[in-house]
Amino acid sequence: MIGNLRQTVSGLLTLMLFGVLSIAQADTSPIGVALDQRVIDLTNTLDATTTQRLKNQLGDLEARKGAQVAVLLVPTTGGAAIEDYANQLFRAWKLGRKDVNDGILLVVAKADRTVRIEVGYGLEGIVTDLLAHRIIEEQITPAFRQGDFAGGVQHGVDALVVLVDGGDLPQLAGASINPQFFALLAALILGGLGGVAMAAGKLHWRKALIVVVAATLLLTLLAGGREWPMFVFVMPLTLLIGGAIFGALWQVRTLFYCVLGLLAYVFGLVVANQYVAVSFTDWLLWPLGVLVVLGLYLVLLLIMRETWRTSRAGFIVRLLAAVVVYGVAGCLIDGGRDGWLLAFPIASFVALIIFGKVGEGSGSGSGGGSGSSSSSSSSSSSGGGGSSGGGGASGSW
Repeated sequence: MIGNLRQTVSGLLTLMLFGVLSIAQADTSPIGVALDQRVIDLTNTLDATTTQRLKNQLGDLEARKGAQVAVLLVPTTGGAAIEDYANQLFRAWKLGRKDVNDGILLVVAKADRTVRIEVGYGLEGIVTDLLAHRIIEEQITPAFRQGDFAGGVQHGVDALVVLVDGGDLPQLAGASINPQFFALLAALILGGLGGVAMAAGKLHWRKALIVVVAATLLLTLLAGGREWPMFVFVMPLTLLIGGAIFGALWQVRTLFYCVLGLLAYVFGLVVANQYVAVSFTDWLLWPLGVLVVLGLYLVLLLIMRETWRTSRAGFIVRLLAAVVVYGVAGCLIDGGRDGWLLAFPIASFVALIIFGKVGEGSGSGSGGGSGSSSSSSSSSSSGGGGSSGGGGASGSW
């Protein structure tokens, strides 16, 4: 069992590490922050009640009209003009619906004492430069001058919501099946089949690598669109995640069938999305991420147990090496408590590689083992728009 497990891990981990590092290097915006909330406050200015109220308000607006409005509070733009800063963020986050570009971004640079309303092409006739300027001068900056930042943001959002509600925008498209989602699901399933084949000794890792390359090209073509460069990295990572999970869980059949239950859950989400709006980010990616972490830690524990049985001295040496990696990573990150928490998965990944070398060449003879509406008000994602010609207005206080 452990011999097959080591073969699976050694064949997949190197490829997975490359995919993870490639994704980690992709910056999502000029400030390195993804658009995962409709209200992002990096200054800790807004209280939790105000933040949630704004999220609900903007989520309801998007459900009614389709327009996507986001609020961002940052300490400073770092010397960049707020117009350039907001426009770059707007395009990076792709605010608004694709081909409609009905997005708005309200940016407040608190320490710079500047504010900007960036308006997408599709709303420039509704939220004109003059109206955006009036909102800033009459609703936002007067409150800011009195230190009422929560009130200023709320007044600005209220005014923008009124304008968007009164505008003539294309109707919301009915719920449809996203081909990108199906491409990712196909990659996960295909990777799982390959992982099981490798765990069973039916597929060599070199042939698996060829399959990964071919599947990446085909599924990227299926996903299509302007975001195809992202899928060149996402597809192989999804294939490798599926392979690692199914290859490891094949050794423990009970967990293997639990994963099949997860796929049934995914299918249920697809069906539900035909009747109600489902946030796949909240209802799929988070559970999938948890499953990936648990699966990798299961692999680590199994290999550590086998190392302990084989050589207790070797187990101690490897464990000390992993502890040293954890200490070095924690010191290098230097981010306080969060830095030490981030260092733990890094050390765990290194430990998986270190312990995976146990018993190589010593003749492992084991055979195969036997064995939504509330989420839409709080989270957000790219709408596929993001085209803005600089329309909007700026101000200071």
